[in-house]
Amino acid sequence: MNKPPVVLVVQNELDAPIGYLEEWLFERGVGIEVIYPFKGETVPTEPGDFAGVIVLGGSRGVHDEDQWPWLKQEKELLRNVIKSQTPTLGVCLGGQLLADANGGKVGKTQKPEIGVGFVEFLPEAKNDSLLSAVVDSPVAIPVPQYHQDAILELPENAKLLVTSDDCAVQAFVLGKNAWGLQFHPETDWNIMSDWLLSEDEVRKTLGITDDSVENQFNELGEGMKNTWRALGIAFADTVVDHAGKQQK
Repeated sequence: MNKPPVVLVVQNELDAPIGYLEEWLFERGVGIEVIYPFKGETVPTEPGDFAGVIVLGGSRGVHDEDQWPWLKQEKELLRNVIKSQTPTLGVCLGGQLLADANGGKVGKTQKPEIGVGFVEFLPEAKNDSLLSAVVDSPVAIPVPQYHQDAILELPENAKLLVTSDDCAVQAFVLGKNAWGLQFHPETDWNIMSDWLLSEDEVRKTLGITDDSVENQFNELGEGMKNTWRALGIAFADTVVDHAGKQQK
């Protein structure tokens, strides 16, 4: 009897959990094992027997290894998942780490995105095994955002799939099974409201209020969950397929 596939989840910060992605993985019978490096847990540098990898967000940047030393291990892991073709999803910081680890460039964005933003699918997304699941949505698709850094240059062999007016790289694929997202499809209002507790001077400078973000979630929250569930299910299916090949 085959064991259910398990995804390794690297959670970089207490208030940046897996959110909806856990629910979507469970729908396809995929389990998770969460590692908390900020609690001193070790990040493996190889995917090993895991059928997939998810690296989540956090308030530090890809170059803040002095404050978050485990980022070195995450970068090595994100290089090795390309070699093994392990299904991988990097979210926000995780997506930036995927790009940086494989030759891309990450730095400060000229216009931070906080709250609900709108992203646009490029024609290349129609042929992508993950993003094609939601590409029939309207041209401007809402999604939770909270970032002040951005991917400025993609790795040489990466393919850009999703963009926006304020951030050129919103989603990309690298190799066969590794995707980086700048946005946060996993995020509900409870997670976002935790982020708004931070004394973020940039958010204040932009004039973004807690009430304005809450109003966005009241209006668009359920629709965003329904739209991005397709991405989560597609990733889970990729994990199940990879696990089946592992067990042969």
